[in-house]
Amino acid sequence: MLWVLSGSVALAISFAIGVELQFQSQEISDSIHLQLSSLPKSTVVIVPGAAVHGNIPSNILYDRLECGIKIYKSQVANKILLSGDNGKAYYNELKPMLEFMLKNGVSEADIFVDHAGFRTLDTLIRAKLVFLVKDGIFVSQSVFLPRALYTSKHLGLQIQGFACDPRTYQKSDFYSFREILARHLAWWDLHIWETPPKFLGNPHPIEGSGISTWKGSIVP
Repeated sequence: MLWVLSGSVALAISFAIGVELQFQSQEISDSIHLQLSSLPKSTVVIVPGAAVHGNIPSNILYDRLECGIKIYKSQVANKILLSGDNGKAYYNELKPMLEFMLKNGVSEADIFVDHAGFRTLDTLIRAKLVFLVKDGIFVSQSVFLPRALYTSKHLGLQIQGFACDPRTYQKSDFYSFREILARHLAWWDLHIWETPPKFLGNPHPIEGSGISTWKGSIVP
């Protein structure tokens, strides 16, 4: 029994290390950019949601929005896809995200809103199947980018990551630990369970106007 138990533990540890190495591959690392100047021209910058407090973005979300608008204004990407959780009547990540973009001069037609970006997996599958995205720049803090880029690669999307870390965040150690678990869940979602997004919907091609994805539903 001890040999069996020891063997099972060793196998589990080896599997966990193997999964982690896939997310830390050189190909993934090479797709993470720290400077605007190194980003390739892309169709869209994808800004995933994060916590909001009422109508106020958390520090993590605010920084993602700031980085996303810098990429857009640098004309590295011509469209912005905001993807977040709008699944509850009392919680809406997308309203402050959209308001931020409108107040900072982003053209209405260039903003697309994904109301069902509950997870990174949902955001990226919907980017491909609903918004017909083929290439883009995913903006997030560096700790979260390997999972997003690994998922993108598996889905056949040409996605680059932009690391947005202008400050030290509270609970950063917790986020790092949680992300290890999230990467393993993502691996099972992609390779074993083939988990679909919670919702799909009618297509809204990213090359067109995004106004219909939010006008009247989030702001009048």
